[in-house]
Amino acid sequence: MYEIKKILTDGPEFQQIEKELFFKGEETIAPIETFCHSNNVSIYAAMDGDFVTGFCVTSPSTSDVMNILFIGVHHDYRKSGVATSLIDGAIADQKPKAVVAEVPQYSLSFFTKYGFWAVDFGEDLSGKNVYYATYRVNK
Repeated sequence: MYEIKKILTDGPEFQQIEKELFFKGEETIAPIETFCHSNNVSIYAAMDGDFVTGFCVTSPSTSDVMNILFIGVHHDYRKSGVATSLIDGAIADQKPKAVVAEVPQYSLSFFTKYGFWAVDFGEDLSGKNVYYATYRVNK
């Protein structure tokens, strides 16, 4: 449905993510930019033509485990399969045996529908509940 592209931080897709779509709140800018500019991360963009509809930042936890650090979907494209396409594309590219993510309460239903198993991880630094979610990839 959406073309999934592996992108670089100096490319036009990342510039679109930075300037137009996702870095609106000061509380999210610093951690997301840190993830994206770190070594050993992969950034995937879901494209609708030339428009970035969402992006996913991953890193390997081990040689067999992919860690989802962040997923963001443009508000006009939510509930249209973008996040699923991003995870599917990242799995296809990295070929892990398992995927892990720290998931906030508001994203928990998406991850469990995808097939993740979640455990309550307690509260994050802001006092919001987070979950540790794991997914075993069926090859």
